[in-house]
Amino acid sequence: MAVNSTAPTGVFAALRVRDYRIYWSTGLVSNIGSAMQGVALDWFVLTLTHSGTALGWVAGLQFAPVLLFGLWGGVVADRYDRRTLLLWTQTLYAVQALLLTVIVFSGHAALWLLYVLSFALGCVFTVENPARLSFVTELVGRALIPKAAGLNILSLNAARLVGPAIAGVLIGAIGTGWVFALNAVSFTVVLAGLLSIRPRARATRAVPRPAWTGAGAEGLRYVAARPELVGVFTIFGLVATFAVNFPTTLTLFAGRVFDVGSRGLGLMNTALAVGTVCGTIAATRGVSPRVRTVVAGALLFGGFEALAAVMPTYPAFLALLLPTGFTLMTLNTAVSAFVQSEVSDAMRGRVMAVYTVISMGGSPVGAPVIGWVSQHAGVRRGLAVGAATAVLAALGVALWLARTTRSAPAPAVPPASAPPPARTAPPAPAGPPVSRSASASATAPTGRSPSPGHPPAREPSTGGTSHD
Repeated sequence: MAVNSTAPTGVFAALRVRDYRIYWSTGLVSNIGSAMQGVALDWFVLTLTHSGTALGWVAGLQFAPVLLFGLWGGVVADRYDRRTLLLWTQTLYAVQALLLTVIVFSGHAALWLLYVLSFALGCVFTVENPARLSFVTELVGRALIPKAAGLNILSLNAARLVGPAIAGVLIGAIGTGWVFALNAVSFTVVLAGLLSIRPRARATRAVPRPAWTGAGAEGLRYVAARPELVGVFTIFGLVATFAVNFPTTLTLFAGRVFDVGSRGLGLMNTALAVGTVCGTIAATRGVSPRVRTVVAGALLFGGFEALAAVMPTYPAFLALLLPTGFTLMTLNTAVSAFVQSEVSDAMRGRVMAVYTVISMGGSPVGAPVIGWVSQHAGVRRGLAVGAATAVLAALGVALWLARTTRSAPAPAVPPASAPPPARTAPPAPAGPPVSRSASASATAPTGRSPSPGHPPAREPSTGGTSHD
C-alpha cells in the first residue's frame, strides 16, 4: 500500500478513523486496568516473599513464552483473522485476572501458583501482541502507521500514568485482590469495542497464508537481510532486556532505599509515566523515524537512568524519572514506527513477532539478572548496570552501521568525459548470420522489467539517508 502524501497530519490524526478511535479508546481503559494489576502483583509478591529475586522471576516468567514461542505467535497472526484472535486473547487475559482475584481472596497465594499464572499470561501475550500490532495497520492503513504506533504507546503510557497512582491508593485502602478484580472487569470494555468494529472497514488486500513449517524462520531472514533493522533490533533488545526492568527496580527502591511504601511506589510509576507520555507525544510528531533517533534515544535514556541510580533523596530520584521516561519513549516510539513502516503486508505478523521476541523475550534473562544484582550488590548498582548496557549498545550499533555504510560498494557512474553513444545503424537485411557479439548486445538490458520467472533480488538498505 503506497503512502498517501495527503494523509491527515498531527499527533492525533489516526483517531479520525472511526474503527481505530474505538479500538484505541476502549484499549486505554483495559491498559489502565493492566497497569493497576502490574503494580499490585509486584507489591503482593514483595510482601509475600521479601525477595528481589522472586520479584525478578515473576516479571521474567511473564515474558519467557515470548522467548520460547514468540516466532510461532507471529505465524498465527499472519494465518488467522486478527480481530478474532484479539477477542480470544482479551478473554484469556480476563480469566487470568479472575484467577489472581480468587487466589488472593482465598488466602492460598503460593508463590509457585503466581509463577504459573505469570507464565500463562506470557503465553497469551505471544499471540496477542503481534496480532494487535498488525491489526492497527488494517484499521488505519500504511500512511498513518507512524501516528497510530505513537498513539498505541501513548495509550500504554497514559495508562501507566493513571493506573499505578490508582493502584497505590487502592492497595492500601481495599487490598490487592480488588485491584485484580477491577482489571478483570476492564477487559469487557475492550471486548465490546472489538465487537463494534465494522468488518467491512477492515477489508485489506489479500495475502497468502504462510505455511507452518519454516514460517517463523522466514521472519528472521527477512530482518537479517536489512542491516538497519538489525541495528535497531539490537539496540532495543539489549535496552529492553537489561535497562527496562522498572517493575523490579522501582519496587526495590520504594521498599528498601527510600522506604516510601506502596503509595511511594505508585508515585514513582506516575513520575516515570509522565515522562513517557511527554516523550511519546514528542516522538509521534516526527513523520519519518530514523535510526539516528533510536541511537540518540538509547544514549540519552542510559545517561538519565545512570543519574537516577545515584540520586541520594526520594524527590531527586522522582525528578530524574521524568527525563528517563521521556527518552525511553522517544526510543520506543521511534523503533515501533520505523519497524512497522519497513515491513511488507505479507510479512507483518512474523516481523512484529520478531520485534516482540527481541524487545521482550530477553526479560526471562534480564529481570532475574537485575534482580540478583539488586539483591546482592544493591538496587542502585542494578539500575546502573541497565544504564551502561543502553549506552554501550547505542555506541556499538552506531559504529557498526557507519562502518557498514562506508564499506558498501558505490554505484557505477560512467565517466563524464565518455564519448556519446554512436548513432544506431539501420537494421541489416535478413540473411547473413548474426555475429556472437551482436547477439550479446541485442540481449543487453533495455530498462524493461525482467521476465516473471526471474524477479530481481531487492537489495537491502545499508544505511541510506532516508532512515539513518
